[in-house]
Amino acid sequence: MKNNLLFSAFLLLSSCALGPLMSHETARTVGQSNHEILGGFGQVGYVFKWNYGATENLDLGLYTEALNTGLRAKYAFLNSSAGWSFATALGTGVSIGGTTTNIDLITSYATGSWEPYGTVRLVQSKTDPIEFKDKNTGQVDFTIEKSEFSYGQFILGNRFWFSPHWLLSVEASTLFPVSSGFGSSRNWFASLALGYRF
Repeated sequence: MKNNLLFSAFLLLSSCALGPLMSHETARTVGQSNHEILGGFGQVGYVFKWNYGATENLDLGLYTEALNTGLRAKYAFLNSSAGWSFATALGTGVSIGGTTTNIDLITSYATGSWEPYGTVRLVQSKTDPIEFKDKNTGQVDFTIEKSEFSYGQFILGNRFWFSPHWLLSVEASTLFPVSSGFGSSRNWFASLALGYRF
């Protein structure tokens, strides 16, 4: 009975091997040697992000969310202080019961204090294998084999810059399957974040 409960709990948790579910990021970089920190909350939990401008067009960063923690790199092909910007980002992280890798295509348009953005994200998730053993005998009762699945995400958001340093970001996103093994019954997720660039 105890092993069955443990098995059920593991299956529930292993289904949560998801990549980052929030972005709150535009295609523009933070600028060489600049930093940006951001904290937020939404229907999928909390997010904390830190980005550093390694060059004018390349940001390196860390993030943590309720279900995933990882590293990111973003490169802007077009990096405009006003008007359109285009970038791609790569990320890798650890999640409950597995690891994830993601690639983002990001576009944004800066106009005055407003900066709307859109992101298409593709995520590859791998859940780790695990063996459940009898506590008394050490014999393997059952094994969960390693599995992989892919999914995508559309993200739409908008930043409002209170000043050159402070911003408020709001976004909504939806998930869609790319391979078998992934399903989502929830259509939209919304979140809000506050950021500071220095």
